[in-house]
Amino acid sequence: MTRVLIADDHALFRQGLRSLLETMEQIEIVGEAENGREVIEMAGSLCPDIILMDIGMPGFDGLEATSRIKARYPRIKILIISMHADHPFVRQALKAGASGYLFKGAPFSDLKTALGNIMQDVPYLSPALLGPVLNDYVKLTPSDELQVKYSQLTKREKEIFELLVQGLGRQMIAERLFISAKTVDRHKSNLKAKLGITSDLDLQNTARLLNLF
Repeated sequence: MTRVLIADDHALFRQGLRSLLETMEQIEIVGEAENGREVIEMAGSLCPDIILMDIGMPGFDGLEATSRIKARYPRIKILIISMHADHPFVRQALKAGASGYLFKGAPFSDLKTALGNIMQDVPYLSPALLGPVLNDYVKLTPSDELQVKYSQLTKREKEIFELLVQGLGRQMIAERLFISAKTVDRHKSNLKAKLGITSDLDLQNTARLLNLF
């Protein structure tokens, strides 16, 4: 039996997806999450085999939630189901650790195929995306990849990133932005995860590559 967790902020979509999945043999719906924080918590408590993940959710978005879940629970497989057709979203999803990417407008047969592939450790992309994404990936330079990652930062994360590379400490940033030092730490952790960096020195090097100074 394959245990499935559905994560989407639209209740009607979750209910519709549940109804379709319940017609499939060997599928057990173990829960539904409506935001990024909730799906991260439920991943740990419910131990699903697969999470069907939307991107545009409140709290942590689906890409951030995917990255965090894969870091904590690498066994869990994640299928992104989204209306976003932009190739950067697809690349970011795969970079975050997703096993597949499916359009919300795809037929139910594609979802069945995606689930079957993923449970056999075979990545899945919606057919319309496969060629363009592979072509773009081949052409992508390291600088291009970094620009894509930077574009996915929130406005606040970009502000804090730029203040950090200017040499401001957490307390000074907190006072300048009228937020707590703990909030600065959280944003700093999030932006470093999104950019794929681990140290403050990497922050400086990344800023140079992005031509921020």
